[in-house]
Amino acid sequence: SLERPLLSVLFPSDDATALIHETRYTQPALFALEYALSEMWRSWGIEPAFVMGHSVGEYVAACVAGVFSLEAGLNLIAERARLMQAEPVGGRMVALLAGEEQVRAAIAPFARTVSVAAVNGPQSVVISGAANDVSTIVARLTAVGVAAKELTVSHAFHSPLMEPMLDRFQSVVASVALQAPTVRLVSNLTGRVVTAEEITQPAYWRRHVREAVQFAGGIKTLETAGCNVFLELGPAPVLL
Repeated sequence: SLERPLLSVLFPSDDATALIHETRYTQPALFALEYALSEMWRSWGIEPAFVMGHSVGEYVAACVAGVFSLEAGLNLIAERARLMQAEPVGGRMVALLAGEEQVRAAIAPFARTVSVAAVNGPQSVVISGAANDVSTIVARLTAVGVAAKELTVSHAFHSPLMEPMLDRFQSVVASVALQAPTVRLVSNLTGRVVTAEEITQPAYWRRHVREAVQFAGGIKTLETAGCNVFLELGPAPVLL
């Protein structure tokens, strides 16, 4: 449960405007909006052949695919958000217009504090981690012509800064009934269609918190499978 009702955060009438940028509310808000949009399309008779998320979005995709119930999904995402909010602030996430190989080489000296958080395309990679080290990496890359964009986040997701919460979150997932997907679900961890054995293990969702989002690999999997209509269900067409 949330301290404030979600609608009062999405449509604030007081000084709560900034709450939507705190991950304890951002994650439940994203889940609620994306799930509602998926239900709207399905009410029109549009059923997905595949589903794929992006970080938090994989919880919606998994819920749509029947891996867990709506109630369980809401509880999972609220607890995930609460545990992340409790971690120290001060991390940064930056999107870089560069290839994965170049970015991984740049962050290698900071392996204990900075990670690749997402591979969104052949020349679109997000890094995440301790603010000072991220700043150093970005300065070195922009000096050689790499464009960079700061992401508006409260914490450094998919980075070493998330490690203190992993045990507690895995215990939360272990209390939830996880089922084999009834719709083909493309994994953020592998970029491939997930197996029932993978997705029903609490350790999968633990790794999902910490490891990079393989979005580009997922898109490649969908392309190879013959998909030619993609619907991005969210607050803005960021991934398009």
